[in-house]
Order: sequence, then C-alpha cells, then structure tokens
Amino acid sequence: MATFFQQNETVLVFAHGVVLFALGFAAWLQRRRATRFTLTSSLIWLASYAFLEALVIWGFVFIPIQSTYLAPSAIHALVVLRAVLQSVAVVFLLQFGLRLVPWTRQRLRAFSVASVIAWVAIMISATAAAGNLGWNVLEWEDTTAALSRYVFLIPGALLSAYGMWRQRDELTRSGMVGIRPYAALAAAALVVYAVVGGIIVEPAPWAPGGIANESGWFATTGLPLAVLRGLVALALLLAVIKLLDIFEVEAKQQIETLDRARLVAEERARFGRDLHDGTIQSIYASGLHLEAVALNTDDADTREEIRRVVGSLNATIDGLRGYIRGLQAPDGGPAGIASDLDRIVHDFADDSHVEVTFRVTGQESCGPLPEDAGQHLAHILRESLANAARHAGPCAVSVRLTFRPDEIDLVVADTGQGIRDEIAGEVTPGHGNGLRNMHERARWLGGRIVIEPGPSGGTRVVLAVPLDDVESTEMPATRQGIATEVMS
Repeated sequence: MATFFQQNETVLVFAHGVVLFALGFAAWLQRRRATRFTLTSSLIWLASYAFLEALVIWGFVFIPIQSTYLAPSAIHALVVLRAVLQSVAVVFLLQFGLRLVPWTRQRLRAFSVASVIAWVAIMISATAAAGNLGWNVLEWEDTTAALSRYVFLIPGALLSAYGMWRQRDELTRSGMVGIRPYAALAAAALVVYAVVGGIIVEPAPWAPGGIANESGWFATTGLPLAVLRGLVALALLLAVIKLLDIFEVEAKQQIETLDRARLVAEERARFGRDLHDGTIQSIYASGLHLEAVALNTDDADTREEIRRVVGSLNATIDGLRGYIRGLQAPDGGPAGIASDLDRIVHDFADDSHVEVTFRVTGQESCGPLPEDAGQHLAHILRESLANAARHAGPCAVSVRLTFRPDEIDLVVADTGQGIRDEIAGEVTPGHGNGLRNMHERARWLGGRIVIEPGPSGGTRVVLAVPLDDVESTEMPATRQGIATEVMS
C-alpha cells in the first residue's frame, strides 16, 4: 500500500488540491447573497483559505515540473511565492474562526491586527534564521509553513469548529433543524484538521520528528498526509455544501415574508377604511348630536361640559386619522427613513436635554430595502436612545446611519458609564422587553444587533441589516408575532 501511495503521490496531491478548490468555489459563489447568519456571511474567509491552499498544493505538483524548464532563480521565486501564499492562507482560516465567535468589534479588530503582526514576525524570523543557519529556500519554506500552521492553523481550525458548533443553536431557532447536523459534521472535520493540518507539519529543520512530522507520519502509518488531509477537506466540503442550503431556506422564507407583508398591507388598508368610514363617522355624528343638544339647553354648565366632551371627541378623531395615515404611509426610501430618524433624534434631544449628533451617509447608493425597514429602525433607535438616557448617566450620544448597496448600518453610541458584562454581546430573547423587542425587529429585517463597549468608553448599539434583491426574512413564528403586534 505504501508503494502504491508513493507511485501515485502526484495524483493524490492534485486531488487534494481539487477538493480544496471545490470548497472555495462553492463558498465563493454565495459570497454576495444577503444573509442574517454569521456563518454564511463569514464563508468568504473560508473560501479564500481554500483557494489559496489549493494553489499551494498544486504548486507542489507544478513547480517540480517547471524546474526542468526554468532557471533556478525563477524556481526559487516560485517557492517563495508558494510559502507566502501558504502562510497567508492559514491567516484567512483564523479570520474565519474569529468571525464565528461572538467577540465585540474592538476585540475582533484587535485579534485581526495581532494576526497580521504575528504573520510579519514569522516571515522575518524565518528569513533571519535562514540567513544565520545557512538554510536553502526549501528549508526556509518548510520553516514558514510549520510556524504558520502552529500559530494560525491550529487556533483557526479549533475556533472555526467551536463557531460551527455554536451555529447549531442559531439554525434550530430559525427552524433549520435539517441543516443542523451538517454544522456538527463541519465542526468535527475542523477538529480533525487541526490535528492533521496543524500538529503534523512539514519536515522543517527544527520541527519535531516522529509521527508529528510529515515524513515520520508516512513512515509510521504508510498513509500520506495529503490523503488524510484530502479526506478531511472532502468531509468539510460536503458539510459546507449542505450548509449552503441556508441560502435556499432563507429565500423561501423571503417569499413567505413577501406574501405575509402583502396580507398585512391589505389588512391595514381594510382596517383604515373601516376606521374612517365606520368608527370616525360614528364619533363625528355623536359629536354633532351633542353640539345640537348643547345649543338647545339653557344650562350654561351643561353646555360647557358638552363642549368639552365634543372637543375630546374631535381630538380622538384627529388621533384616529393620524393612526390611519401611519398605517398607509410608506417608509419613503432612504431619504424618508433618514428624515424620520433625524426627527426622532431631535425630539429626544429636546425632551432629554442630552447632546445628540446625527450623521447619514450613502443614501444614493442604498440597495432594495426590507419591508417596513423605516418603522423597525425607528423603534430600535427610540429604544437605544431611551436606554442611553436611563442607564448611561451624563453623556453625549452619536447616531450614525450608513446606507450601502448591500447593507444598512445603524450605530448608536454614548459616552456614559458603559454596559454591564452580562448584557454586552448579541442581544438575545433572555434580556428585558426593550432589548428583546430590538432583537426581534433586527431579526425581522434579517439583520443582527450587538451591544458592546465603545472604543473610548460608554456603550454602542450596532445594527447591521443585509440587503439583497428581495427583502430579508425571519422565521414564521417571529413574523406572526410582529404582525399581530402591528394589527393590535
């Protein structure tokens, strides 16, 4: 068997690269689709890793072939390029794992910067060691590859496995129980890959010997490491392909959301007509009757009391008419949403005497908006401002609304006393009613809302809503609950 593997080593290595390329290609095709899941929105990093790793593996096939045609200096340049791509690839895998874990934005940014610094340190230290110890270019490549796998691939694969495992709960909450096992399969494959891809490394001059070395592994087991890594990559490919069904399920939910939105709109229109033609007219007729009674009575006190009742009825009519206009009023696009939020900010500043700044960008480049986006954004902004007034203490508040072709971002930041650790992170249904409602509205829009410490203290509420050719969605139970709330 060992002889068979040796004779077909080139074919096996090439097949390993094909599997990784297919993994990257499958994830890359879905990169522009809107999604509310952290997993699917982060797949671009896994795709980048798989593409680069495939190129590196194919390099082990094609560079030896080119050595018979190209000058040694050109071959050395290709080997250096292969080493750089391999080290960058595992950094991308680490970035994928980091994004599956619910860090705050500041902590995620810090880890990302630290990974870049670590990558530069590896390249510099390996180059310095090669110059001092007289290593050739292949020994330098093995050193950078082994160091990169220890520093980046092991934590990257383990973080990705943990993040994949966590996604099972999110899939369950969204009614995608059939996809849940494939997240567990992907997590298991990534744990195995942390061992065969991170602990067992290339035979670098300083790397451990024995079974923790690629040559020692083959001598002990008779199984090439490329075959084992390829099988693990194949399991990960199958799991990711099934996880990509999330997009199809979301698309079906989007269609269902559009149907429900149409029914809600029709019900609103009917409700408004009934209020206008029935309730308002009845109240108006009662007011006229009372005015007639007031004109025919000689008791001044009774007449004054009747007029106060009529005034109250007129105010009720005005309130009902305003409610009807609210039922019929569209969001007005990005400009209308920005105007409504600006009005909310100014009203809050006037009432609370808190210094508030409001900034809007990108209105002209905004993509298609979800149904009732303006209403949900307005409610989330009101709750965020109210929380700042209640809990932040003396502070200033900034509100930033950013429209992009593929996303809307709403950030409400204060300079107050900060947020308790148990509240920081993604808002979940276990928190108070206000936070729970914000969470539900964000999910209705297909987005994600996070509460985190501000970079200079205080608290930030960050809402990100993906945009696509059709409106975002939410699971039927949540939609039904909000639809009921709207109509009640």
